[in-house]
Amino acid sequence: MNAWSRGLSRRELLTAGASVAGLAGLSALAGCGARLSTPSDLGGPPEGHINLLTPIFPGADGKALLEKQLLPQFLARNPKVTVSVDYTTYNYLNQKITTGLTTGIPADVIMLGVGWVEPFASRQVLSELTIPPSGLAGYSERVLTSCRWGGKLYALPVVLDTRFGIARRDILARAGFSRPPTSIDELREYAIALTRRTDGKLTCAGLDVQSLDPRQLFETVLFAFGGDLFRGGRPAFNDPTGVAALQWLADLQLKDKVIDPGFSSPNSTTLPIADGRAAMSIGHNNAWVTTSKQRPEVLGQLQPFLLNQAKPSIFAGGTLVTVSAASRHQSAAQALAAFIATPQVSLAGAAQRGNVPALAELDNTPYVRNHPLIQFGLDNLKYGRPEGGIAAWLSLREEILNTVQSVTTGRQDAQQALDALAGVADAAIADFGVN
Repeated sequence: MNAWSRGLSRRELLTAGASVAGLAGLSALAGCGARLSTPSDLGGPPEGHINLLTPIFPGADGKALLEKQLLPQFLARNPKVTVSVDYTTYNYLNQKITTGLTTGIPADVIMLGVGWVEPFASRQVLSELTIPPSGLAGYSERVLTSCRWGGKLYALPVVLDTRFGIARRDILARAGFSRPPTSIDELREYAIALTRRTDGKLTCAGLDVQSLDPRQLFETVLFAFGGDLFRGGRPAFNDPTGVAALQWLADLQLKDKVIDPGFSSPNSTTLPIADGRAAMSIGHNNAWVTTSKQRPEVLGQLQPFLLNQAKPSIFAGGTLVTVSAASRHQSAAQALAAFIATPQVSLAGAAQRGNVPALAELDNTPYVRNHPLIQFGLDNLKYGRPEGGIAAWLSLREEILNTVQSVTTGRQDAQQALDALAGVADAAIADFGVN
């Protein structure tokens, strides 16, 4: 009897649950068979009861959208399948997944984040998707990179989140700038020139670098500098390019003082660029939706831009859909995963949350056309760079965030902090056992 059918020991279960990243839980599963039993419908028609775990479609409106409008379409085509939905948030998603695995009752279809395929696929937790090449034609190859492991496809994109530069046309114009900056050096020059203080108090930040998650902020700048998180399965973020990227962020705040500590935060309910307290930001595509609710009169002033036109790149995260290798109803689970990735579900999910739909064919829909920041994100997916890329990724996300905060608040030197982080990453990679 293998660990999947007997359940893990109490000690193993507590270890898995206690790990923020689920690294210990995943490591405990190494070498275990991936299925609870032989799937009942492998290769046959979709049938059976399956469970969907999702961090999107939140609240009563999201539940109504998914269960009353979208899933009925799938069930009408697959009358021998029934579906139950387990709603969660990204804060608890990893815990839900690892708990399901360690107790032997995983969800059949799982929606997870970019960077999460590698940790789970490397532990044989996910099933390879049976999608013909023609079914992938509408996706950017950059986006599909995050869906593969070992040359096999384990997930499909559903909705995406992009990060890039955003400028206020009116604020730039008052300072004599007729266009957004076109290089990293110019972005810094603009930020310094656009910073405004009254009697020493900051009234307009030249560049808001606090409203975005610090980890994703660093990665967005790192990619614009031409750097990488990992190369060949080893840390690359502490090379001269990575150090320069993090030092650039630190200098903006500590030396150039284009924004003051505590001026904004990722949890802020208002965006400084929306209310005129920031001339520019490195932000999220849903800033358009947020601004439409807070200050709709300034929507026409928001102008997106790439951080470095010489090496175009944007951060591209998002939500993927995959199938648990432990599902007893593989045909039904595969069919549901394919349905979740269809244009109508991608568009509906994106519209509810202000995300970028994953398929290029949705570029001409009213939702995309009426939201210029979302259209900018979709149009530039060819330049998209994801986070993750290694099996140990989930154990490092919080470490990167802490390192960025330590350097940008002046508590650590950029080179020393990134070197220390690289040591942590090397240890995690070695502990995980695969790259």
